Amino acid sequence: MSAVLNTNVASLWASKNLLGAQSKLAGSVERLSSGLRINRARDDAAGLGVANSLTAQINGANQGVRNLNDAISMVQTAEGAIAAASEMGQRILMLATQGANGTLGKTERTAIQTEMIQLLSSISSIGGRTNFSGNPLLGVDVGTAASRTASANLYSMQISNTATDTVSLSNQAFLNIGTTGLAGLELANTGSVAGITAADDLSLDESVNHADITSDTASSATAAFQKVQVAANAYVVELGKQRSLLGAYQNQMEYTLSNITELSSNLQSARSRVIDTDYASETASLTKGQILQQAATAMLAQANQMPNVILTLLK
Repeated sequence: MSAVLNTNVASLWASKNLLGAQSKLAGSVERLSSGLRINRARDDAAGLGVANSLTAQINGANQGVRNLNDAISMVQTAEGAIAAASEMGQRILMLATQGANGTLGKTERTAIQTEMIQLLSSISSIGGRTNFSGNPLLGVDVGTAASRTASANLYSMQISNTATDTVSLSNQAFLNIGTTGLAGLELANTGSVAGITAADDLSLDESVNHADITSDTASSATAAFQKVQVAANAYVVELGKQRSLLGAYQNQMEYTLSNITELSSNLQSARSRVIDTDYASETASLTKGQILQQAATAMLAQANQMPNVILTLLK
């Protein structure tokens, strides 16, 4: 190498290496202090893209977990209301069986009818007050027998960041259970009875309020109570179907919830391997960077002293 004064090549190279060592050391400090291997796109452009994609999936899955928990709570609320209505329906059935006993007098039958009417009123109240986040849970119009078998999605839960990934709940699980709903269904009864013919398709509400229940004629009252028995039994069966559907939905959502929770955990693990700092490896890089910085600084000082040799030549 020529002995020159204007350009200290050794100093330039030492300075360059010092800057490189300082840059790497700063990167190690940043990764160790932030806990992230990728702090900006230049650290790993491809890795950042993968991490962002995984983050979107994780956020969607985590929100899906919350959505499913809300939906489970909603279904449990509806099922609890139906369970209460079913108990009252069973009580009406028991009272109707008691009232069909021909040994009872008009006073006893009137008392039984009064209790059944109050139970029906309570059932209607349950249906009206059962709401979740302002949504009526037992308000779907029952309509005709044909419409009761027509299924349409009433509620849909988004369970991930994919638009088509949903869990849907049918309107069949949220039918109106009140006196204008299932209790108001016209249910066919077989057999001819005094005062009420087989053509009388009485709903539970109609049969409970029928005038023959308090008839002075024991046979007419017994026949009327038998109509209540048939209607109450059918009503309880319909409630059981609706409650079973809600139970099936709850099981479905709980299994889905377990799957989404596991998916979120696996995605977070995958993202961690891409974006998080490996402290064992990074501390080794930090130590190396510190040594290189010290060495480069020492060599820069030595290089800056090299032009002094020219003074010796000038003496």
